[in-house]
Amino acid sequence: MGGATYRRAGPEDLPKTADIYISCLRHDYSFLPEKYLAELDREKEVQYCREWIKKDNTHNLILLAIFKGDIAGYVSTGLNTEEPQEFPGELTGLFVHPDFRGLGLGLGLMRGAAGIFLELGIEKFVVYNFRRSRANRFYRDLGGILLNTETQKPGGMPLLTDVFGFEAEKIFRITGRGKKRPKESGKVGME
Repeated sequence: MGGATYRRAGPEDLPKTADIYISCLRHDYSFLPEKYLAELDREKEVQYCREWIKKDNTHNLILLAIFKGDIAGYVSTGLNTEEPQEFPGELTGLFVHPDFRGLGLGLGLMRGAAGIFLELGIEKFVVYNFRRSRANRFYRDLGGILLNTETQKPGGMPLLTDVFGFEAEKIFRITGRGKKRPKESGKVGME
């Protein structure tokens, strides 16, 4: 959206996605413990992503938003391993670097995630989001259905986390101004 292009991430892109993740956490999640934020480490995040993708390279995917040649944000998708199981997909992260906010990239990444789920035959997905996060409103405004609220403890700090449910087809439609969904296209994982 807004002049951006989108593509699947390759292993060479993981350091940049780690930088975006760390920048976003430090910028948007100041309510997290200071020590937790200070100890975020690029190499550990890259290694975690490599292992996560390797575990299931069909479902665990990262889609990049490219704006004027820069990786400006990303969304990661996988299988939902928690309840509710009637929502088999999980949007595991959506981060847009603070310098690229307000360009519609979040909507484009949501559309991309919905498209990935539809390619994989997954009709419903969940998003876990800290209630205190500004992104919580983004998911509510997109029509996320509050399925549950649980407590997560990043850095040992208990935080209410809302679990939103989405229908992939609906998200694909509303974020793309009526464009048709993708056709089944075979393998969608990283090589």
